[in-house]
Amino acid sequence: MTTSSKTLPRSRSVPEPPSFTHLPVLHADDEVQRWLDHYWQKLGLPPEERSRVAITQDRREFARWAGRRLNTLALGCYCYLPAPSLTRRQRRHLQLSQAIGAQTQEAAAVLMQLPLPSFAVPPAPLPRQPQGAPLLHRHLIFVEPDLLPQSVEVTVAHELIHLADRVRGHPRRHHCHGYDSISVDEAAVTGYPPEELRALLREETARREKAARAVRPIRYVYVCPRCGKEYQRVRRYPRPVSCGTCDHAYNPAYALVLKETLEPKIKKS
Repeated sequence: MTTSSKTLPRSRSVPEPPSFTHLPVLHADDEVQRWLDHYWQKLGLPPEERSRVAITQDRREFARWAGRRLNTLALGCYCYLPAPSLTRRQRRHLQLSQAIGAQTQEAAAVLMQLPLPSFAVPPAPLPRQPQGAPLLHRHLIFVEPDLLPQSVEVTVAHELIHLADRVRGHPRRHHCHGYDSISVDEAAVTGYPPEELRALLREETARREKAARAVRPIRYVYVCPRCGKEYQRVRRYPRPVSCGTCDHAYNPAYALVLKETLEPKIKKS
């Protein structure tokens, strides 16, 4: 179950992804890797992008890579980590390289930071990349380790659809989930009917929530003073939060109020 509360903006941690020299990184079991190979080929993803992939089934590792925590109920996640901004020195190297028609290693690294072309259309040829030139963007993927076999397949396919959209230059945002085009794309790619996929998602979400609540039970209930919508929380909100139903942006007029504090259940011995 997800909520739509809006908080005051806060800074994120600095991403600590795997180093370029260690890519690709596959911290996942054989089943995940098998479906990764299968749907990479089925989606027609460029082979060179495989060397930019880092995949894990460890939430803390993914959070460290991406610089942000995952939603507790998330079954999977795709994060595109772009190349760093060009420095003045890098821009100068690129200009010199283009002017003299030569290709230095640093200029090749700058070229790797240009926007990704669509792989549906053959890209314009770039100068040959010298041996050892770094890859300056990454595709980070998380897959929940405790999933049913069919869910593992669907989750890998789902995240690779996001990756394919990014490579094609049309990234799909997270509000475009559910009864939308991505569920249709999942059905087309996996061969499962859309309703079966939605039922599977509901089942997995319920399983994940039950497991999460066994470890971290709901302790606080907040309510919107305007519409009365309730928000259940494991921890107190660390800063002001407003109702996302009443306003899509943070609005102090709809600030949530603590309604109830629940006592933890004592396990019988």
